[in-house]
Amino acid sequence: MNNINLEFNNEFIVINNNQNEWVKLNVGGQIIHTTLTTLTKEKGSMLGLMFKKDTTWKHTRDENGFILIDADPRYFMVILNFLRHGEIVVEPNLNYYGVLSLARYFGLNSLTDLIDNEENNKNSWSNLLEENFVSNELDHNRWIVQRDSPGSNFILEEGKFKLINRAYLVSKEQFNPDDGEIRVTGIWTKDSQEDFFQIATRSDGSNQGSPYFEVKNGIEFHYSRGQATIIGRGSILPSGMVKIKKQGEFFFGAGVPVHFEIFDDGCTVSFSLWETTHNTSITIETTCTNKNLTNYLVIHNREKINTNSMSSWISNLKVSRWDKSTPRRNRYRRLTDKRLNLNTSM
Repeated sequence: MNNINLEFNNEFIVINNNQNEWVKLNVGGQIIHTTLTTLTKEKGSMLGLMFKKDTTWKHTRDENGFILIDADPRYFMVILNFLRHGEIVVEPNLNYYGVLSLARYFGLNSLTDLIDNEENNKNSWSNLLEENFVSNELDHNRWIVQRDSPGSNFILEEGKFKLINRAYLVSKEQFNPDDGEIRVTGIWTKDSQEDFFQIATRSDGSNQGSPYFEVKNGIEFHYSRGQATIIGRGSILPSGMVKIKKQGEFFFGAGVPVHFEIFDDGCTVSFSLWETTHNTSITIETTCTNKNLTNYLVIHNREKINTNSMSSWISNLKVSRWDKSTPRRNRYRRLTDKRLNLNTSM
């Protein structure tokens, strides 16, 4: 930045770059830089009152003059990102209730309402299938395995299902999104950096045959070579604008357990991937209104490349259905449409 200087401004330590007023905070021992615009985004909140320019609030400062806030910095960063972008991003190992408690303390009603809605929604999902692969024998009442691709195979071991060289794991039960939005969650771990993440809904479970044995029809949620995509197979074609969100540069390395969450309500489809080793995530969403006569769930990885085998592990697999008569607005739209009813300029 050019022409930067430090100054006191209404009790704040401010970095003035003639564009924004950057404030230095000491939140539970962690130094955080943000702007007065962000901190005062929600008018009438206690946080907004603490930092508005004509405030009479008496701030306590550390030895460097940074404003002290007695709060867990992990929860405060969730709040700060919500004020910046209007969206909630909570890592899997972070307690939602800690964020909710701090948001209530600061009087951020838009955020507390949003979290309350999220928590209420958790009770509106019914479990259709939960598979922990605890047995060394495949449950043939639940699954069919197809091994059409050369060298394909599978292994059940220690609560995980290992896909080898594009083996297909196909559900015996159908999950039709017209009967209620479908959610698929689980953990995917690649043995090889070059392997693919591929899960399809609205499929008949068949493949296209040689040479690649890709899914013949359905809506495929796909990640490979650093790219997340939603692919239409057969007559199932995504038709809407693709929206992508990232937290950090998403990392899907070999041996790194990656959590996945897929939503399909028959119109809006989305999937999220996140990992806690590097604390990165990616979400992609689009629309697809094409229907299929059969609606099996298909899970597979990449085919064998020359002499190089490809393998990935699936664990903690769960399929749920939205039970309420009113549609659940998908996560992306809910978190962006319920932005603060304020000027969102940064």
